[in-house]
Amino acid sequence: MITIVRMKYPERFSNGEPSEEIIYEGKGRSYTDTTTTGDAKVDTNKRKASIPVRFDQWNDKIPMSGDILRVVKGNITEEWEVKDFEPDNNRSVIYGEHNRNLNEEE
Repeated sequence: MITIVRMKYPERFSNGEPSEEIIYEGKGRSYTDTTTTGDAKVDTNKRKASIPVRFDQWNDKIPMSGDILRVVKGNITEEWEVKDFEPDNNRSVIYGEHNRNLNEEE
């Protein structure tokens, strides 16, 4: 299951809480795009998500840079920031980066 959300923030100086607007919720798959960078404490994986929605089938809500993509894989939920979005045959491909903090050994 893939969910793409866009954060909505209240107007400046208001007491409102941030909320999430759902852009997409449904089938798809997420996978590594061959590149991992980082250092001793944080790895950054280039990620892709393939969603079975043709580019011309999106309504007025399309994935945009800065949106958050969540992927449920069994008992794990992966969350990463959307960087780009493009058509690919009968699907849409979303690009992003997933940061992972690495445990420090004592």
